[in-house]
Amino acid sequence: MKPYVYLLLFCSFVPHFVHSQRIDSLETQLKKSPVDTGKVNLLIDLAMEYWSSAPEKTIAYSNEALALSEKLDYTRGMARSYQSMGVYHWQKNNYPASLDFYTKSRDLYEKIGDKKGFASAISNTGIVYGEQGNYGQALENYTQAISIFREINDQSRVGSLLNSMGIIHKKQQNYDESLSFYKQAQEIWKKLGDLKSVGGAHINMAAIYNRQKKYALAQQNATEALIIFEGFKDLNGQIICRNDLGDISFQMGDYEKAQASYEKALDLNRTFKSKRLMVTSYNGLGNVYHKLKQNNNAIVHFQKAYVLADSLGLKPALQLASEGLSKVYGETGNYADAYRFQKLSSTLRDSLFNAENANKIANLRVHYESQKKEDEIKLLQKEKDLGYATRNTVAVTLAAVIILLALAFNRQKLKQTKDRELNHVQRQLAETEIRNRIEKEEQLTAELEFRNKALTTHTLNLIQKNGILEEIRSIVSTTLQNGKRDENSPLLSKLLNLIDYSFTQDKDWEEFKMYFEGVHKDFFLKLKKENPELSGGELRLCALIRLNLNLKEAAALLNISPDSVKTARHRLRKKLNLSEESSLSDYLMAV
Repeated sequence: MKPYVYLLLFCSFVPHFVHSQRIDSLETQLKKSPVDTGKVNLLIDLAMEYWSSAPEKTIAYSNEALALSEKLDYTRGMARSYQSMGVYHWQKNNYPASLDFYTKSRDLYEKIGDKKGFASAISNTGIVYGEQGNYGQALENYTQAISIFREINDQSRVGSLLNSMGIIHKKQQNYDESLSFYKQAQEIWKKLGDLKSVGGAHINMAAIYNRQKKYALAQQNATEALIIFEGFKDLNGQIICRNDLGDISFQMGDYEKAQASYEKALDLNRTFKSKRLMVTSYNGLGNVYHKLKQNNNAIVHFQKAYVLADSLGLKPALQLASEGLSKVYGETGNYADAYRFQKLSSTLRDSLFNAENANKIANLRVHYESQKKEDEIKLLQKEKDLGYATRNTVAVTLAAVIILLALAFNRQKLKQTKDRELNHVQRQLAETEIRNRIEKEEQLTAELEFRNKALTTHTLNLIQKNGILEEIRSIVSTTLQNGKRDENSPLLSKLLNLIDYSFTQDKDWEEFKMYFEGVHKDFFLKLKKENPELSGGELRLCALIRLNLNLKEAAALLNISPDSVKTARHRLRKKLNLSEESSLSDYLMAV
């Protein structure tokens, strides 16, 4: 299930999400607005109202806002435009573009000294890192942002960041700590009257209770969240709730109810078209069909989840799809694919939960607690002098933590670089192997075609040659029988003997045999092994039948009459012990 934090942090553009009346109001104001910075802000506010329901309007309004900001030389407007463009590309799962726009936005906010905008931009960047499975980098961004929001007393964003940090700890299976962050966030939103964010916290807590097998609490939280999002007509929230309820029903063993929840989520997604949420639904249905022993359906849905997760770079979802495919293929006896996906699943699991990443999370947790305490001290004792000794101790501690973090991140980046290089080399080797295999297959196909042509040409030449010789013999025989004998008669008799001698030579047969075996390898060896009593003449007849020659053509090659070929075929059937219903041609084709 995809947590709801990703919606919440984008509240940095407006105080909180509102009803469709908010859109109508903004549209009305926009029509009356003069071409100034106020119009830029209206365009961006509208862009952010549409991101979950009509994202194409988000990018259209953002582009218009950016163009107007550049024309007015309005830096803050450009920063906000880049940020809303980052939201659009995040929603479309184009993470590189999203990170690029967030970085441009962050740099502009820093340039004009806008702390709130700067913290909001690095929060958005943390969202993308978290979704890609780079939890350490995500938590670092959140830690940096929450310090700024506490400083400027922006409680709404503090709540969003606490919620986000709860999600990171959930992904690391620190469930009690995750619940603590969720509850802190929800209390802040209740005080602020931010009902939609309260619903998001319900979703996230439902996921934790589900993991802890506290199913009653899980269903209660998911249902409360669904009611909230249906009231707002928020498709994104409704889809997440349906997937969440499917997960809970699945864990309870109610597979039919789980199937209905996942299918309802997909039905809602036909309008919303979020590929990230489709992955969750497909993985869920794969698990359901696996439990219902409908392995074909399970494979279809796991494969859909695998392809989407792979294209989006969603490592956690890709690991779940690989694990599901491994199980189903194993149960259906496809052990090669079962092993392949099991190996991939293990690799992905190790990359997500390795010891190095766990240590990094622990270090960042210390960093966060230290920063939190320092912020509280600054707020409560802003006018007091803490003393050189205390400040030096804090400075040394923070410096040590920063150094450790820098080392940890540097090591992680080196590992990622090596992994990318290794994957690149492996892909190149695989592509080279495929090209070589294709070239070899094409070469073999061309060679076989050439041999077939050579066999066909040689066979036709033999038929033509024998036909001509037979015709010459017939004319000479008729001349000797009917004509008067003269001085040419001995010459004609010699010619007739020469023709008969030519028919008895085996040279043509040996050449034919060479061409034939070039196409039909080991045909005579196999046939003789199964039927050792076959004579040389019968082997020749088998080869001609294998070439699908008619009686006349076979007779010309064997130098006998077509009726004799019929008789020879009949005797051959008996030697091969074929019944009357069996086809002699089919039998020889199968040799």
